[in-house]
Amino acid sequence: MKLDELIQQARAARLHAYAPYSKFLVGAAVGNAAGEYVRGCNVENAAFGSTICAEAVALSQAIALGIANITDIAIVTETQATPCGNCRQLIAELAPGCNVHLATPDSSEVKTTVIEELLPDAFTSLD
Repeated sequence: MKLDELIQQARAARLHAYAPYSKFLVGAAVGNAAGEYVRGCNVENAAFGSTICAEAVALSQAIALGIANITDIAIVTETQATPCGNCRQLIAELAPGCNVHLATPDSSEVKTTVIEELLPDAFTSLD
């Protein structure tokens, strides 16, 4: 998958975010070497614990669709925010070695890192 296309998918997903409480819209898209991708957006809820992050939506949908070997995730926010701790754990388990690309809705600047830098020594059930 081309990075610019993956970021555009995350930008498009962000437009569907449901964030009436925080007003913090997030779009994410995951992709693999085969060029398959899935996107997700954050979905808030008045019961805040029921809120679902964009990264979790995209990763869960990829699993449900049988899309494997995720190599990249693009996340679009106004501030190029990194994933929360819960999403870092999900990425580490469901897409180990994943490149994490942080972008904004309007800028061409993209920050790239890998999940191991964002979550060193991630928990696994085999530890």
